[in-house]
Amino acid sequence: MKRLIIIVPILFCFMIVGSTCLYAQALKIGVFDIQRIMKESKTIEGYRRELSKNIEAKRKPLVNKENSVRTLEEKLRKDGEKLSLNERRTTEEKLANEAKELKRLREDIEIELQKMDRELTQKAFMDIGGVVKNIADKESYTIIFEKNAAGIVHFTDAVDITAKVLGQLK
Repeated sequence: MKRLIIIVPILFCFMIVGSTCLYAQALKIGVFDIQRIMKESKTIEGYRRELSKNIEAKRKPLVNKENSVRTLEEKLRKDGEKLSLNERRTTEEKLANEAKELKRLREDIEIELQKMDRELTQKAFMDIGGVVKNIADKESYTIIFEKNAAGIVHFTDAVDITAKVLGQLK
């Protein structure tokens, strides 16, 4: 509803300004669907693959650390009563340190992956924005909306430029 309150005055202004300029140029409106582009674009798929590779590379040290913690836990469970008090204390301290290190490693990896995801998403939006601008310039669109962000409830397929964006984004 808030979007509609914001969009309606903007469209009204375009209609007023546009009506004075209609003699000079026709108002040409376009709409595109960012969600469809994010699903179908080969370029965006490449960004997702890149992120997946980074995730896999970051997970290896995490898995190794998890295995190390599990091994120490099992050792304490199996041999805990057999160990001397000093050995048991040393193993427990080592386990506590490994668990803390594992927690820090998880947090660091999560932060780093979120940063990579943001960067790749920003890169994808910049690519999409460039393609949309290119289409707007080439085909003389007066205004182009993103279907979901603009709060558009209905539009005809004639103004949908999503396929054109996908075609140029490759």
